[in-house]
Amino acid sequence: MVFRGLCVGLGEFLTFVAVVLAVFANIGQLTNNIVTRNIRYVTVDTTGLGNALSTAGSNVANLYTNDPNSPVSQGNGVRQSYQWGLYNYCAGQPSGDGRSCSQRNFGFEWLPVDAILRDAPQDARQQIQNFLPESTFRDSKYLGDYSKPAMYLIFIGSCLAFLAWVAGLLSHRFAFLGAAFIALLGALALGVGAALLTAIYTKAKDSVGGQYGVQVRYGNALWITWAAFVACVLAIVPYILGCCTGRSDDY
Repeated sequence: MVFRGLCVGLGEFLTFVAVVLAVFANIGQLTNNIVTRNIRYVTVDTTGLGNALSTAGSNVANLYTNDPNSPVSQGNGVRQSYQWGLYNYCAGQPSGDGRSCSQRNFGFEWLPVDAILRDAPQDARQQIQNFLPESTFRDSKYLGDYSKPAMYLIFIGSCLAFLAWVAGLLSHRFAFLGAAFIALLGALALGVGAALLTAIYTKAKDSVGGQYGVQVRYGNALWITWAAFVACVLAIVPYILGCCTGRSDDY
């Protein structure tokens, strides 16, 4: 019984850790408070875009915004940094108050070039689009087709991690078995979602390199999601052991 209690306790602890990590991953960029604004899945830095355009012979005036607090997607000027969460993105100062965020949307897609073009002055949009390479970074259909299901999977995996933790609190063998199964499903959802995002971020990052004045950087929320996946995976065996050990008449 002591061994069973230790196994169940370990499973509960690991699924609780997964839930906490998943919550942090989900709240990134939702508000401008000091916690959520510093949690992001990916960052696109456009600091060098203006110089790269000038070097390529494109004369673009007033490319960047003078007011980072002005609304995004309204042609108010490109921001020097864009940070994406699961449900929206923010642009401006990565860790300061000088920034503005897009509307939150369930089923949000990662479309970095679209975000930049909607901020750019009208006369600069075509030049930017022609300058950026025809690659993964510019392929909005490809990025949307993979980032959208990844968002759904991470959300579902977060919910399943919570259900696995709740099931583990029930002192019943079948509940422990159910917790193991739910943790497995949660791990699959989180793992596939994180893998999809990692893949498209990597392809987009490699496609622009450093010569176009745009840099793609992985965010901490991506690694937080992978950590939640690992916690769910590690919780499966303790829950199974908790189900299989103990008195034979303890159901």
